[in-house]
Amino acid sequence: MSVQPAPPVLMPAWLLVIAVVGLMIVAAWLARTLLVTRRDVSTEVGDIPMAPGERRQWADRIEGVASRWRSGELDLRALHLELAALMRGFAEARSGQEITTATVTEILAMADTTGPSSVTQRLSQVRRARRPLDDNPLGHVGELLAIWEQPSFDREPEAAAQEALDRAEEVVNRW
Repeated sequence: MSVQPAPPVLMPAWLLVIAVVGLMIVAAWLARTLLVTRRDVSTEVGDIPMAPGERRQWADRIEGVASRWRSGELDLRALHLELAALMRGFAEARSGQEITTATVTEILAMADTTGPSSVTQRLSQVRRARRPLDDNPLGHVGELLAIWEQPSFDREPEAAAQEALDRAEEVVNRW
């Protein structure tokens, strides 16, 4: 007696429908997860527009500090402190965040950087280069403050002062 093999059993159509629906559910869940867990931008630092007259007032303040430097009222360290206070005030006016009492690391953490995400790594790069590297305006200000925190025993105080004044004016004019 010979045994005949049974014909193969085909997959039912309802099983294919369940597989497609399951894939659609997984895709929807993945899309929802990506949209819901996006970076929170509600605490991002803003960019408050500034009227030309107000911007001119900040530029005049920098010019006042520069004239005090040229007249000999300020040494290099005092110049850096004056410019740092001005830059903090300007950054606070432009960002809407409390910058005047924030540390440099807090300011750099607030800034949406174009450089390394690690604040300590950014600070070491900036201090090595002795110039700001960030394209983000608030990050640029934070990096300037970090440079100006360094002791002011420069061999060429005139050049260091002029560079500090130029960078402060650049921030006010460009941001």
